[in-house]
Parts: sequence; structure tokens; C-alpha cells
Amino acid sequence: MKDFIFDNGLKFIYKKSNSELSSICISLDAGAARDGEMLGVAHVTEHMVYKGTETRSEKEINTELSSIFGFQNAMTNYPYVVFYGTLLSEDLKQGLDLFSDILLDPVFTEEGFKEEMEVIKQELKEWDEDLEQYTEDKLYYNCMENRRIKYPIIGTEESLNSMTIDDAIDFFNNYYCANNATITIISDLEFEEVRDMVEEYFIDWRSEKLPETEKVITIPKSGVFIDSKEEINSAKVQIIFPIDELNQWEIKALRIFNQYFGEGVNSVLFDTLRTKNALVYDVLTRVANEEHIKVYKITYSTAYENVEKSIEIVNELIKNINGYRSILKKNDIEALIKSFRLKRLFANEQSVRLAMGISTYDTMFGDGMLYIDETENLDKIPVDYIIDTANKVLKNMTVQVISNK
Repeated sequence: MKDFIFDNGLKFIYKKSNSELSSICISLDAGAARDGEMLGVAHVTEHMVYKGTETRSEKEINTELSSIFGFQNAMTNYPYVVFYGTLLSEDLKQGLDLFSDILLDPVFTEEGFKEEMEVIKQELKEWDEDLEQYTEDKLYYNCMENRRIKYPIIGTEESLNSMTIDDAIDFFNNYYCANNATITIISDLEFEEVRDMVEEYFIDWRSEKLPETEKVITIPKSGVFIDSKEEINSAKVQIIFPIDELNQWEIKALRIFNQYFGEGVNSVLFDTLRTKNALVYDVLTRVANEEHIKVYKITYSTAYENVEKSIEIVNELIKNINGYRSILKKNDIEALIKSFRLKRLFANEQSVRLAMGISTYDTMFGDGMLYIDETENLDKIPVDYIIDTANKVLKNMTVQVISNK
């Protein structure tokens, strides 16, 4: 892997591949955490850059995206916004031309703004129909003190109704600049050739003095929060634990522990909640190591009458973590490490996911190599360190329950 910083401050990261495909990911520190008082403006700006440029109409942009990209998308999260896609290496130059046009020279019009705001308001209505998303949104609203993190990335009905095109233009001017961006490209083309392409299309991207904003990690309040939602037939439970105090080695240790505790049908959580007690159909866990919100998540659905029992079981399992010291042997840890590495490497076989991981880690932590490093030297982590890390994490529990009761 190689990196290069251009004169305008744009960071370019390159990784060689053996595929005929190339993947591009452009990440900017222009996520929802930068919204300020206008909640949702980062997401709106992400939409607006596709509405047309000085040289391409919205229809021409969409036609060209469809013709050269096998997969292409954009996404706004709290710590970043990303634009990404995969295409044939022979079309990489055209893809960079298109992305640079979208990000450097978009034209924001009142007509386009009104059209896109109607789309986003409809998206907001559909947002709440996703029960897992709804549960997480309610959880953050109830337990987060940071005003921005309390509300969905997409914004609120009130903020979207009060937003103007000038808000989106100001956000674009403040944050869509070369020195606030990282572009990662994974390609079979040589580094120098790809670097020259990036320079050709992005060297004129302006560099700006970025607004001074304090980067704050929001620690969730512990407790149990219960909210109702009509027209659902079961209860959704999400449990989170803060991981903001973990160092890079402890993050690795937690990922190994999660393979044992929460991943798949052989996990402790699945075996206890599903196989032994028949309380859930499935249980999902995630180590969310992202700027602004760093948490370990446990999510499952259960019948309303089983909510209390299921939470009690999770609590009991956590109390018994020290017992795993004698259960987990060296060969068990080796199997857990293999499982984690296999899943990560399998995901990264989609080069666009690897490009996204590298770019977003560079935006969040200033080093895209940290994403690669998460799978390295795991065999050096002893069992006691893994259990100590789990004990450090699984102590301040925050629970959100959504049911129709």
C-alpha cells in the first residue's frame, strides 16, 4: 500500500490488486457530526452534488454512472461522507473524471434543491419503518447528551422543513475541499499511472481553512429505556456499551472476544438466548469503532413478555465472563482469530469495501493503515488480555426496548 499527498492537501492511498476491476472511495470529514444547528445538512449536500454540474446534467450524470460503474453509491455517516464505486480498470480515468466533476463543480439550483428535499423527506418517513434503525435512533435520543448524536443522520422533520439551499451551499463550501478528503483506489494499474490520473482530475480542487469544530466522543448514559411503536408484532432490543477508552490492541481483543460471545450460531449469546431458551430468532453484535460514537452493540428481537428475561440472561452471561479464562484454550483463540480474519478478508474481496474501510479510517483516525492493522498480529494477544478487555467493556450497559405495548 502506498500513499501520496498532493499540493492542494488531497491524500491519495493506493493498493495494488490482481483484478481487472478498480475501486474508488472518496471520503470527506463532512459527515452529520459537522451539521451544526442545521440537522441533516450533510446528508442533503451529499444528495445535491448529484443534481448537475457545469458540464453535466443530472440525467447525464446518472447515465454515465450506470454505463461505467458495476456498483456505485454514496453514504453519509456521523464522522464522514463517502462516494464510492467499482468499475473496469480501463474505465478508471473516466470514473475519476466523473467523480471530480461531481465533487468539484456541482451546481446547486432552487429547483434541484426542492426536488431533492421532497425525496429526503420521504426517505425520513421510510427511515422510521426500519425497526432496527428506529430502535437505534430512539436509543441515541434517550442516552446521548450531544445534541447532534441524539438525532438521526438524515435530520428531523423540523430541520428539513427549515433548511434552505444556502445551508447546503455553505456546507459544501466549508467541507468539500481537497485538504478535507482522502481518495483510495485499489487497482491492477501501476501506482504512478493511477496517481497521475488523480492529479489530472483533482489537482484543481480548492483547499480551504476548515471550520474549527471540537471532535467529541459521546458517552451513552447507562439505563433501560422503553418506547412503543404501533403495528409491530415483537419487541426489538438493542444493548450498547461504550468502547471509547479502548486502544488499538484492545479493539483487536474485543473483536476476537466478539467471535466467541456474539458472532454466529456457535456464539454464547445465540446458544443461550436461542438454542437453550428459545427467546430469539437471531442475535446480532457489532464492534462500532467509529469517531463520535464508539460502542459495542447487541441487537435482537423477542416477544414482549420475554424482554425482561432476555436482558437478565445477557446480564448473567456478562457476570460470568471471568469463567471463560479457563474455558478458552490456545486452540480456541486460534480458531476465533481465524474466523474473524476469514470474515474480514472475505468482505474485503469486494475491493470497494476495502477501499471504503481504508478511506474512512483515514478520515476518522488519520491513518488508513489502522483498518488493515486490525487483522494483523492477533496471535500475540493472550487469553487474559482478551477477557480483561471484555470486562472493561461490558460493565456500563444501556438498553433500548421498542414494543407495541
